[in-house]
Amino acid sequence: MTKPKVGLLTFSDGREPIHKMLKQMNLEYQRKMKRALEETGLFRIVAGREIVWHPSVAKEESMRLKEEGVLATIFNFAVWSFPHLPAIASEFAPGPYLLFSNINPPYPGMVGMLASAGALDQTGRFHKRVSGDIKLYIKM
Repeated sequence: MTKPKVGLLTFSDGREPIHKMLKQMNLEYQRKMKRALEETGLFRIVAGREIVWHPSVAKEESMRLKEEGVLATIFNFAVWSFPHLPAIASEFAPGPYLLFSNINPPYPGMVGMLASAGALDQTGRFHKRVSGDIKLYIKM
């Protein structure tokens, strides 16, 4: 049986110096999410090659997910993110969309997720929101 492909994009601050400072942390949150979802045995996760911090990256990574044939896309937030980036990604990445905010107290990832949810609401993109530790949602 073929596992359904699910896309995973992680969003960062749109200011290049801050994005660079947070890049490794964001990659670790993305690896953690990918690993937890794949360990369920239910999905094949197609993760972004780059952390989304700029409109061009949002478009390129989202188009790649579409080309890979994903059936839905998870927008992952561990830090503040500019809300226009997920709005751009939703123009190209297949929906429906799940917006997931990780527990990362020093950084306002939930604020970024909620602002992004508002942007998706305004563009009419169906989505759901979840926050917490991925391990609490996945039976391992």
